[in-house]
Amino acid sequence: MKRVCLALVLAVMSAGCGPIPQPFQGTQKVSSDIAMLDVPSAVGIAIVPISGLPQPLNDAFTKAIAGELKKYEIPAEATAINTGLGFTLQGSIIDPKRQDGLVNADVLWRLKSRRGQDAGVYLQAISVPAQDWDTGSAATAAALGRDAAAAIAGIIDGSTNQAAGGVSAAPSAVTSTEAPKPLRITVKPVEGAPGDGQKALQLATLEVLLTNGAKRDDINPEVVLMSRVEIEPSINGQDFVTIIWRAISQDGTDLGEVKLTNTIPRGALEARWGPTAFAIADAGLPQLLQLLTTAPRF
Repeated sequence: MKRVCLALVLAVMSAGCGPIPQPFQGTQKVSSDIAMLDVPSAVGIAIVPISGLPQPLNDAFTKAIAGELKKYEIPAEATAINTGLGFTLQGSIIDPKRQDGLVNADVLWRLKSRRGQDAGVYLQAISVPAQDWDTGSAATAAALGRDAAAAIAGIIDGSTNQAAGGVSAAPSAVTSTEAPKPLRITVKPVEGAPGDGQKALQLATLEVLLTNGAKRDDINPEVVLMSRVEIEPSINGQDFVTIIWRAISQDGTDLGEVKLTNTIPRGALEARWGPTAFAIADAGLPQLLQLLTTAPRF
């Protein structure tokens, strides 16, 4: 993929509001050579080894979760370390006990954003034949992986109170009733995006908003966030790219839009977006959050 330098010019148009400052206008160019620092190379979940679980079952368990998450259309891979995916899933074994040929334990799962913030925490109760615990078993790993993946998919789609296959919310994941309820949003696929941008920018936008307190709700959202990409040929082998997010509230009110513009090498977005999707989402985030604060609550 050609390098895309993100000298992004940002504008916000909010219904019924005056001009809003454009803090990114005229900012320094951003490329892979300087500090965008926290931008992952792909959208998805890296499942790292489970602390306290013997290696044979450990390897099979994490691979099973990755395979099951792909059935939910969530990119995932089992890996020793996260080398650039958007989320990291880390499991820790708690209080394993051997009894009557079984090992009973809890797995504390933490799904972390690329900035190290908890996106979700779940406790999975498991009961495994002692031999499978010690030497591994594909069948046991597959069953455990199905249960864990259902919970992780629930975290991603915002159904954090959902229990599946013996999985329940850990106490640390329970939100105080005094805390304000997070804004329920749904982010639609990106219209007009070349390459894998339709999905990549959708998921990158969703992740930065979830990390900053929003909740995904594709069934009954308070805000629907739509976006589109417009590309026009420019001079000297360049393309002029416009990215527009538009927010619509549950009652149909047009809350306004956030717009990014940039000139990039022609065809640079025609393949895999990778870090570019997150850089764009990060650039638009302050104004997206400002726009969402105008949404009526339902």
